[in-house]
Amino acid sequence: MSAQTTFINNLLDAAFNGGTYTGGTIKMGLFTGNLPSSGGTEVSGGSYVRQTLSFSAATSKKVATSANAVFSDLPTSATIAAYGVYDGTTLIDEKLLDAPFTPGTTSNELDISYYFQIT
Repeated sequence: MSAQTTFINNLLDAAFNGGTYTGGTIKMGLFTGNLPSSGGTEVSGGSYVRQTLSFSAATSKKVATSANAVFSDLPTSATIAAYGVYDGTTLIDEKLLDAPFTPGTTSNELDISYYFQIT
């Protein structure tokens, strides 16, 4: 995926070419229809906002969230199909959910764990 490649290249340039990496806050957003890079539409309405992610220390070329991203009070009109992870405003990763999630009166909260791994 080009978003991941660009992100990794920026990190490597900072580490090995004397540059500095000044990324933004890492956040996750939810999308309907498709992946963000493939025309998915970001959720809007309810109390939806992108969630800031916090991470545990990296091990084995992998970094994982120290707590799930929790989205609550989602609009019931949205069927969530994917998420995007952003460094500031730049998309750095995206993934389709295992199954689409449609908020309802009994379940209006979506919890997502996330990890980024260099293979």
